[in-house]
Amino acid sequence: MKATIKDVAKAAHVSTATVSRVLAHKKGTYRSETAEHVRKIANELGYHRNLSAAELASNEVKTIAIIINNTKTNFWQAVLDGIQEELKANHRHSIIFYAGDNDEQMLTNAINDALARAVSGILLVATKATPDQLATLNNSGLPFRFVSIYGSDDHETKFISSDNIKIGELATQYLIDRGHRRIGLLGIDKSNTGKQRLLGYEKVMSKANLIVDPDWIQYGDYSFENAQKLFKRVRNLGLTAIIAASDMAAAGIIKAARQYDFKLPEDLSIISIDGTFICDITAPQLTSVSQAFHEMGKQSVTNLMENAPAEFLPVHIVERESVQKTPAG
Repeated sequence: MKATIKDVAKAAHVSTATVSRVLAHKKGTYRSETAEHVRKIANELGYHRNLSAAELASNEVKTIAIIINNTKTNFWQAVLDGIQEELKANHRHSIIFYAGDNDEQMLTNAINDALARAVSGILLVATKATPDQLATLNNSGLPFRFVSIYGSDDHETKFISSDNIKIGELATQYLIDRGHRRIGLLGIDKSNTGKQRLLGYEKVMSKANLIVDPDWIQYGDYSFENAQKLFKRVRNLGLTAIIAASDMAAAGIIKAARQYDFKLPEDLSIISIDGTFICDITAPQLTSVSQAFHEMGKQSVTNLMENAPAEFLPVHIVERESVQKTPAG
C-alpha cells in the first residue's frame, strides 16, 4: 500500500503539518535536525509529496524538474533551450538532474532525487524508463512528460516527440524517389526509438518491392565515433545511399567515407536524422529529416502545465547537398 503523509508523521513522531512544511521546503518553520529526520523517514517509506496537475497550474510551486539523459547526439541542447524559454515566459524555474548515458541506476537516482524536492512536475529528456521507474513516477502523483522519446507498449504514458516511424518513412522514401535502391540504415540503437525508425524504413522498402540485405542495417549508439566504425562494415556492399541515425552519425560517416576515397554525394548519398546545426557545417552540407527540437522543449512545458495528452510534432525534409539522384531517378 502506498505510504501517506500520516504514515510519515507517525513514524517520525511529528505532526502532518510539520511533514508538509519540511517536504515543501518552507524554511524557518522547523529545525534542520527535524527536516533531516522527516526526509529520511519519507524516503524509507517511499512517500513523495503529491501535487496534482491543478496545483501545477497554480502558483503554489514554481519549479519544474528536468531529468536529462546524456545522449551521444547534440539535439538535446535545443530541447533544453526551448524548455527554459517557456519556463521563463511562465515565471517558473527549473532544477536539472543528470541521468548518465542510459544508466538505469542513475536514472532511478535522478527520479528519486527529483521526487524528494519541492517540484510541481517532471520533464524527462531522452530518457528510457523501465516499468519500475514508470511505476514510481505514476505513484508519485506528480505530472510528468517524456520529451523526444516514447514507448511502444504504454499508450497511457504522456510524451511529446517526433513520430519515429514517420521519420524512417520520410528518409527512405526521399532516397527512393531519387532513384536509390540499395539504401543502408546506420547507427540506430535497439531501443524503441531505433525499432520505430527501422520499422518506417522497412515499410517503405517493402512497399517499393525492394529487398533489404540484413547487413545494410547496422546498430550503434548515434555517435560520431561509432558511425565511422559502422561505415567500414558496409563500404563494400554497393550501397548508393545511407540513412544516418543522427547528424553526429552522419558526420562520422562522411569522415569515414572520405578515408576510403568515396566522393560525396557522387559515390554515396547521405540523409541524416535530426536537422541540427551539424548539417550546415559538414561538407557536403547534410540533407536531413529535421525535427522541431526547440518547439518540442517549449511545448513540453505547456503540455505539462495543461495536463495535455501525448503529442507528435511534425517533421520535414530539409534539402541541402548530400543527396544526389541516381540515373534511375
